[in-house]
Amino acid sequence: MFWDKIEPVITAPLQDAVDNAYAVFGRYRLSGTIVHCDCPSCMMPEVAAKLSSLPLKNIGVDLLSEYTNSAHGYDRGQIEIEFKYFLPRYFDLIAQCQPPSPLDLEFCLRRLDGYRNNWPDDEIETVDTFFDAFLEASLRQGRLLKWPVGYRLEFDIGAILAMIVLAGGDLKRALSVIDRVTGPITGVHLASLRMELQMRDSELIYDNAFLDDHPDAALEIGRWLESNGVMERILAAADQLGGGDYDDILNFGF
Repeated sequence: MFWDKIEPVITAPLQDAVDNAYAVFGRYRLSGTIVHCDCPSCMMPEVAAKLSSLPLKNIGVDLLSEYTNSAHGYDRGQIEIEFKYFLPRYFDLIAQCQPPSPLDLEFCLRRLDGYRNNWPDDEIETVDTFFDAFLEASLRQGRLLKWPVGYRLEFDIGAILAMIVLAGGDLKRALSVIDRVTGPITGVHLASLRMELQMRDSELIYDNAFLDDHPDAALEIGRWLESNGVMERILAAADQLGGGDYDDILNFGF
């Protein structure tokens, strides 16, 4: 996505989720210079020093992207503590539509994978609540971009679904969030997601390159997008919005 063009939608639940993350994970502190890869293509010593000393809320997207890219290792000891320390800032920047990763939103939170099996209940719920709130807020994103093939949504909800899958989040919970968010713009997002359906092994899957290593998730999303409820919402959105620029998406997605 063209993140520099996207205006964030900060709803009250999303702001509450970010604020709660600062409170819940505020129990963690850095004990010195962070664990990082210091090879010439990764993190320079001065970058590690800044990440280890700046107040958390002063860490910008470029600096945290260096941590995403260069702190390769992981363990349930010091490295996990460091990651938990930075996690509220990840949520804060993601909510502002500034994903701190050189490889885009989908890869931002891969180091979360396993949190649902290993972290305390309050931390698990804090992460899941942020995912819920960011997804719900992003479903309000309705701006269009004009491409040679027609109008397309500026914001790709599929990127959030892929981020949640790669982070080891609860995909069913995420899909249920979309199911309960009303309004025609959600129907447009559903149609946009359906544009990425592809047939594989006699079943339709959600064809997203970031999910190549997660075929079960791609299949689950594909089956959900084929449900009668999704189709009905796309039809309802077409009726409510009438003829217009969204038709390029609604007609194709149906």
